[in-house]
Amino acid sequence: MQQKTEKIPIKEKIAYLLANTGNIPLMSLTSSFLLIFYTNVVGLNPAAVATLFLISRIMDGINDPIMGFIIDHLPRSKMGRFRPVLIIGSIICCINYVLLWFAPVWAPAGKLTIAYISYLLLGITFDLMDIPLNSILPVMTDDTKERNTLSTLKGLGYIIGTLLITFLAPIILSDASNLAGYYMLISGSVAVVLIFSIIGALGVKERIPPVSEKQYTIMEELKILIEKPVFITFLSMMLYSIGQNITTASYSYFFTYIFGDLKIFSLVTLVTGVGIIPGILIAGPVINKIGKKSMYIFGTLIPVPFLLARYLNVHNLPLLLIAAVISGMSTGILIPMRYGMQADNTDYVILKRKQNAEAAIASLSSFITKCAQGIGGAVPGYLLALTGFNKDATVQSAGVNNAILACSIAIPAAVSTLAAIIFAVYYPITREKLAEQTEKLRALRASGETVE
Repeated sequence: MQQKTEKIPIKEKIAYLLANTGNIPLMSLTSSFLLIFYTNVVGLNPAAVATLFLISRIMDGINDPIMGFIIDHLPRSKMGRFRPVLIIGSIICCINYVLLWFAPVWAPAGKLTIAYISYLLLGITFDLMDIPLNSILPVMTDDTKERNTLSTLKGLGYIIGTLLITFLAPIILSDASNLAGYYMLISGSVAVVLIFSIIGALGVKERIPPVSEKQYTIMEELKILIEKPVFITFLSMMLYSIGQNITTASYSYFFTYIFGDLKIFSLVTLVTGVGIIPGILIAGPVINKIGKKSMYIFGTLIPVPFLLARYLNVHNLPLLLIAAVISGMSTGILIPMRYGMQADNTDYVILKRKQNAEAAIASLSSFITKCAQGIGGAVPGYLLALTGFNKDATVQSAGVNNAILACSIAIPAAVSTLAAIIFAVYYPITREKLAEQTEKLRALRASGETVE
């Protein structure tokens, strides 16, 4: 007997979109401008900032699964397990986020220490809002089409937040050393995060009951995270995201020192947004025909040749804009899929291990976000320091410019290719296997039985 699926109301879908849009400005600004803010405004050495980014990612490798474990083991309240944590976590994270940017300016004598403390705390406080948000989708519905819709909305929230911030930031800042512009940008972003996240959390519903009440231990969590589809999705998406964030972190330098106008960053962001629209529109129908696996591989590889073509003339604006459109299409395809596959992997674990682990698997998504942002900032930081970057120079050396180009073009192309190869060879959930596991779970819920 097939279980009747409850459809998600429009108001709840809007709330879900708001919650996911509100989650984005924090990491988008950190990825795009924290490195150049710390070097050009705070006056930190780029290598010191790169080391900070890498150390924090090592800590997150330990912290994220622990936070996922804690959230999965919280008692259920009237609001569910995840929504109360999302509201409280958003408030705590925003307080630390303000300190991350401006405490090193307010206390310059201890600026490096303050940067370390607040950035390391970001890894913890961001988990408090990101993991519960990413855990909500599997418990909102078990219907594949509804999940695809919610994944698209989640991706749309990600895209709207990222594009809006990346478009407005260069205009508000006018140049990368404008402290007053940073005050305006960060305060406005924090307000958006708080309002959208809280309204969104209050507007969604956790309606899918657990198939199993069996709780996992820390050691069992490690086994969950290395289940083949979970680990391969994590590894491939992390590589792709690292490449994207290396580009993002280097773009503020690229447009400042190679193009000579930071505001072009806004134009490229706008054009990228134009490419995202067809990516989103074609993703759903094509996934229904060829499956998520094939679509993911296509979306990962499509920007690579256009990235490499930019080496033909790195100052050619039309060539840059064409690459931006294709990159946007890739983003429009992949971002919604990321969260849909996370829900599929959650179901896989429930069937195979007889354990609910929404937050554990969601913790990998949080880790991908932070790891990509950290390494994405660290790689340009180290290369800039190695090649002799001088924040006071209006024209950089050839070595610095080559490092900026490598971060903008070559490295992202290489890691995207590697990500696609890994996923193509090793990801086990085909379209047919996905349909089979969905029906098995529906049958269990419809029977009222729980797996032991």
